[in-house]
Amino acid sequence: MSKTGILILGHGSSYEYNKKIIGEQAERLRNMGFENVYIGFNEMCRPYIEDSMKQMADDGIDRVIAVPFFIASGLHMTRDIPPKLGLPENVKSGTSTRYGKDMEVFFDEPFGKDPMLTEILADKYRMAVTKGMKSAAIVIGHGSRLPFNKEVIETNAQRLNEMGIKAYAAFNELNTPTIEEVLDRMIADGAEEIVALPLFISAGDHLKNDLPAKLHVPDFGTGEFEQDGRKVRMHYLTPIGTDPRLTNVLAAKIRKAIEA
Repeated sequence: MSKTGILILGHGSSYEYNKKIIGEQAERLRNMGFENVYIGFNEMCRPYIEDSMKQMADDGIDRVIAVPFFIASGLHMTRDIPPKLGLPENVKSGTSTRYGKDMEVFFDEPFGKDPMLTEILADKYRMAVTKGMKSAAIVIGHGSRLPFNKEVIETNAQRLNEMGIKAYAAFNELNTPTIEEVLDRMIADGAEEIVALPLFISAGDHLKNDLPAKLHVPDFGTGEFEQDGRKVRMHYLTPIGTDPRLTNVLAAKIRKAIEA
């Protein structure tokens, strides 16, 4: 009988947040009844993807469903991770022979365009805003040389606008508009209160070191700054990776791959 294994893929970080979040998602999947759930990281955290693939081969896994806990595709997804799964670059399925056993591998897409992600952002926004103030959201992406991250950030901002939440898309690097440009626009549009929604998995270097200065706050939480003679309230919210609803998104992806 064929034995299926589930591999939850994380980016990896010098901070512990990313590893903890991936581990929590894997444990939730196990609690939902999924068997043979492994985790693996692209870099900076162990087990690396290669370590987990070797362990899966040793454990007799015949079919690997690799589910990235990533917001959007990019160079890691297209160039780096497929060979670690035993696939050619930019390939999503095939037979891996790299780890001493033939294993069929299906490499899924990131979850950033799933409507549930927009619902999570909307709930975070609604919990942060102050009644009676003119509020708006800035949805912040990492940015990428490839188009995928920009598409995901803009899609989620557009959906928030369709839900009645005034939302703007911005990027930390590599894409435009920048955070600084968007804040200027939001204030010119009359925003009295801004909710910063970082569309990131966990609190890594960018969220801890780059964004606070750009958002005029010392860290996650609420602060005020003055611009053009006006005081503006800023809520800098935590990333989305810990939300348990994302486990349901992963579960749906896994069930679809199993049924295929």
